[in-house]
Amino acid sequence: MREALGYPLRGDHAEKALLSAWLCVLVHAIVIPIVTLVPLVGYVATVLVGESDEPPPFLERALVGRSLGATVLVVGYGVVPVGAALISILLLTGGDQPPTDADALFVLVGSTAVLAMLAAYAYLVPIALANYARTGSLRGGLTGLGAVAGDAVYFVGWASGSIVLLVGIGIASAFVDIGGIFAVIGSFVGTYAVLVASRRVGRGYAAATE
Repeated sequence: MREALGYPLRGDHAEKALLSAWLCVLVHAIVIPIVTLVPLVGYVATVLVGESDEPPPFLERALVGRSLGATVLVVGYGVVPVGAALISILLLTGGDQPPTDADALFVLVGSTAVLAMLAAYAYLVPIALANYARTGSLRGGLTGLGAVAGDAVYFVGWASGSIVLLVGIGIASAFVDIGGIFAVIGSFVGTYAVLVASRRVGRGYAAATE
């Protein structure tokens, strides 16, 4: 974990890469939501490959195409779990009648299934992004997930990275909600957490694919 915590500050490209990623998150937080995160998705895909001990350069032409492909994968893999969650919510809130015991059972089963799908999504998408960044092909992001997903080394890296990401995003969101200079601080905390978490997951991915 110590290696991952220092990762965003290591190497020749560290400062420019961290600043560029931070600007993407800052603009997303205070000006243009979602759109400016697309380059960050492509950069995270590169970090997830885990081939270098230093952050890769952010400002390169190849990042544009890689970001678009990575975004397609993130959205494509998310269609099923997000769609299932929306359907469950609509079925739960769409009726005019008071809920029955059958409705309660449906909510329990449906919410459990949705949570399982979201967990599977969060677990598999980093593998898909890393495969895509490594092969340069969207087809690469759709295949070869099982071998990595079943490796204990990847699970450990993913679990620790997820904890870092959740804690970092939680702190960042609290700062952004305050507004002002705290929004700037919060966006930096969130960016740093994303890079550290991506590095941690990437180390697990690299070890699982050796």
